[in-house]
Order: sequence, then structure tokens, then C-alpha cells
Amino acid sequence: MMKNEKHLKNLLTGRGGVDSRQLEKIFAKCRDDKEKMRKLVRAFCTAYLIDNKQRPLRMRPMQEDIVLECLTNRKDDKQKKLAILAPRGSGKSFGLSVAVTIYMFFNRFRDLVFILAPTEDQAALIFNYVYRHFADNTFLNGLVANYRFHNKPNITLKGGTVMRRAPLAPSNQGQAIRGQHPTFLVVDESPLIDDKLFIDNVEPSIVSNKAPFINLGTPKSKDNHMWRYLYDDNYADTFTRLHYTWRDAVNKGEAYSAPYTEEEMLDKMTEWGEDSIYWRTEYECEFVESVANVFSPEKIKRCYDDYEINRLDEYGFEGGSNITVGVDIGKSVNSTVISAWSLDKDTDSNIARLVYIEEINARTGGHDIPYQRQRIMDITTQLGATRLIVDCTGIGGAVEQDLRLACLDAGVHFVPFVFTGGPKGTKTQMYRDFVSYIQQGRVKVPNPENLQPDMAKLVNKWVKEHIELEYTMDAANKTEKIAAPNGKHDDYCDSSAMGIHATLSMLPMTGNFGSSVISKRISRPAHNMGKASGPSFFTTKQRKVTLNKQSLRGI
Repeated sequence: MMKNEKHLKNLLTGRGGVDSRQLEKIFAKCRDDKEKMRKLVRAFCTAYLIDNKQRPLRMRPMQEDIVLECLTNRKDDKQKKLAILAPRGSGKSFGLSVAVTIYMFFNRFRDLVFILAPTEDQAALIFNYVYRHFADNTFLNGLVANYRFHNKPNITLKGGTVMRRAPLAPSNQGQAIRGQHPTFLVVDESPLIDDKLFIDNVEPSIVSNKAPFINLGTPKSKDNHMWRYLYDDNYADTFTRLHYTWRDAVNKGEAYSAPYTEEEMLDKMTEWGEDSIYWRTEYECEFVESVANVFSPEKIKRCYDDYEINRLDEYGFEGGSNITVGVDIGKSVNSTVISAWSLDKDTDSNIARLVYIEEINARTGGHDIPYQRQRIMDITTQLGATRLIVDCTGIGGAVEQDLRLACLDAGVHFVPFVFTGGPKGTKTQMYRDFVSYIQQGRVKVPNPENLQPDMAKLVNKWVKEHIELEYTMDAANKTEKIAAPNGKHDDYCDSSAMGIHATLSMLPMTGNFGSSVISKRISRPAHNMGKASGPSFFTTKQRKVTLNKQSLRGI
């Protein structure tokens, strides 16, 4: 019966004179053979499904693998359980929608397909894909008895098979799946669902019907059921494990296109940094600890270059141009760190080179603010710096106005910088750029082995703080922050990040005022000079007071 594709298409479209019960038997046979299922899936997509450009649907290899694993049986006849990791935007949810549509087509009588997700919007994603598959084809649409989009949304086929969707969140305590016994269960963004809710409500629901149990998403915390399904030896025999990365997603196979190109992904990796938690979880699909290093030791040490750092107090400063000074103002026990960076030209790009560094330790009773202001300006003027960028968050605001006025007198461009947190905050974005510059080899620091002991100590401290700097995630594992470990400091890192940001990311001084609007003198005709140009806005005479109400007139 499965000899050729043409015969298979005839069976699917009804031209072969096969009723739905026979189709169900054919489907059951294909579920025991992956190659037969592959032919069936491709024939179904060609016969019934279309993409967003109204073309017959062609899935990418990654999507097709997911569909085949969802629909085929295990060789040992045990319940099919899947744990799928796939990168963001790779089309994994769309692939699951194809699997659900095919399952419903062949199982039209009293089956229950359930789509779960952490939120209503996420649950609606696969649901809406399936709705479009049915609604966009006249024959498939004819199999549907009812579409319901609100108040327990569902798609009900005329044979009685129902597809439902529901969120599984702490707000509803998992009640949506309680008492339900699906025959096909898909959990989208499974790693984001609270572990206790999942164990108490989802896992018991798949026991009675031995339903295919598909979990997919991108990794988050290791303290989660998804990590156990994928890596715990106790689950090795019961779960089929699929792990995809962005490299699998860019393979379009026989499809029309891939969701993104390899070049786009490499650009994104450079922007975020290959060691970033975001990159490793979203596109490499790795479960990482809630803490990870921002800079790798190897990449930091690649910044070493053989040159001497400047010692202003003894030798003064010789040569150089386009210097930027970055200052992290110390708070409490923190130090104030002043770093100076020169903009050097390379054959391919600009380079930020560390030319001076100084640490001002906190004194008993706090920092000497007047001394720090004076020291910052002395270093800036001795280096002949064109730009001074200072952390004006918190205590840094105490020196902002004085430094602004001093820079105005010295002809230095003053940049007050305020750190904001979160994944889109200025600090996070600035550090992503910093990581990118390190990876591109655009940051140079002197090799401490060639420096005098006092200067080598400062550079070694610079290296140590950068290596210790960490990405940390909040309790919900959703927000990435950058901070030093407990008991450590990031003063050298923040000072350098600001200095490099101003050196390599900001416009040059000649371009800072390119869009300024200069006021022009208003020209007036000579004969009107000293005279009113029109009716006055204000009267100089007393107005006649009248009562407008008819009933009060004449009083």
C-alpha cells in the first residue's frame, strides 16, 4: 500500500476510496516505521499544508525530525516521551503544530490533544498554527465541527477529537489539566513552568492513556524537570532526547529558506559574546549555572601587548592623541579607579589601548571627594585627554557638576554616565560591546611581565577583576545582570568598560555637535523698528464691565 508517493497522496485525499477507519490503521502502521512516516508527513504537507506565501509546505530537516519523533512509536512499545531543546526562533513550535495537525487528521474520533504552556499567549502559539492549517484548506476545514477561541478555546472535529489549550501558571495552580487525560500532550516552553506545578498536575495526566508526551523549549535553570528529562540517568530509558542548536536551524534542507543565516548568528554571537548566558541558553541551548563568567581568562590574556604604561608623576606623558579617561567613583569600601585609553588605528579597525591606570583607595570615614575631583582633572589635563566619562550613578553625582565646570574650562568633553540594570540596561549593553571588542582583539593592555612591580600589580588586578566578573540571573532566571562575586569588586571593570565605550562606540569629538541647531537673528523691516507690528496682546484701557445674564441686568 506504501509503494509510491502518488498512491499515498491518493489515500490522503480520499481519491483512493479509503475511509477514516482505514486511514487510522494506515497511520498506526506508519508509526512503527520512521521512513514510512517520513513519506506520509511529506505527502501530507504537499497535499494539505501551505506556508505564509501560499506555497506547499516544506519543512526544514530540524522541523521534520521533531515531527517524526513525535509521531513514531518507540521500538520497545513503551510510552513515547520526548524532551526537545531547540534555539529561539528556529520554528520548533511550528513543527509541533504540523505534528498535531497530522495526528488529528488520522485520529478523528474522541481523542483529546492538549497544548500547555506557562502563559496564555505561549499556549495560543501552537493552537493558532493548527487553526491556520485547518482553516486554510477546504478539505481539512470540512473536518472541523467547531472553532472556539475564548473561554476554554478548542478545535473540535466532527468525529469528536478535540484540541484544547491552557496556561499552566502559579495563578491557576495547574487546574487546567487536572482531571484531563489527553491522548497527545504537548508542553511548549516547558523549562519555564514551575517544577512543583508540573510534577503535581502534568505528569499524572499522561498515565492512563499512555499519551505521547512532548516537552520543548530553550533551557533555563537546572533545578527543573526539563533538565532531569534530558540529563538525569534515571530518565535515560524513558525519554527520547533531542538537542538542537542554531547550527541545525540554519540548515534549510529542501525548505525554501532558513529562519536565519550563519552570518547573522555569528554577528549575534559577537554582539552578545559567546560566553554570555543569553547566547549559550538561547542559541547553543545549554543548561548553564545561574552564574557564568563574563570574560574568559584566555581572551583577556590575548589583550596583552608589549608596551610600557605611562607614569605621569615621574616622566610625564609623551605623544599620543585622542585620549579618553574613564572613572568609576568608589562608594563605601570600593576604590575609585581611573583608566585612560587611547584610540589607535589598525589596518582593519580602531583599537582601544590602555595608557594609564590608577586606583584611589577608600580612606577611613569615606572618600576625600575634593582630592578625587582634583586628581581626576590633573590626570585628564596631563594626558591631554579629549573626553572624560564618569560614573555619575549614586555618589558619582556629588562630583558631576564640579567636573563638568572644570572640563568646560579645560576644553574637555565631559560625559556623565548613569548605569541602569536589566537585560536592556546601559551597563549590560555596554558590557556586551566590551566582550565583543575583546573577542575581536580591539582592546590592548600592557603585558604585566614587562612592567615594573607597582604597575604590574595594577595591571594584574585589572586582569583578575575581569576574569572574576560574572553574569548572574535573578530568581526567576529571566534577567541577566553583571556583577562581581560576593566580597569582590568590579571597579577596574566599570572604569574600563566606560573608557572603552567612549573610545570605540561614541562619535568622535568633531561629530558631537553635527546636528546642533543654531539660532538666527530675526530680520525686521527698518520702517517698523520701534513700532508695534500688529494688534497688541494686552489692553491698556479699562474694559466696560457688563452683566451678561438677562435676569441680573438693570440691578
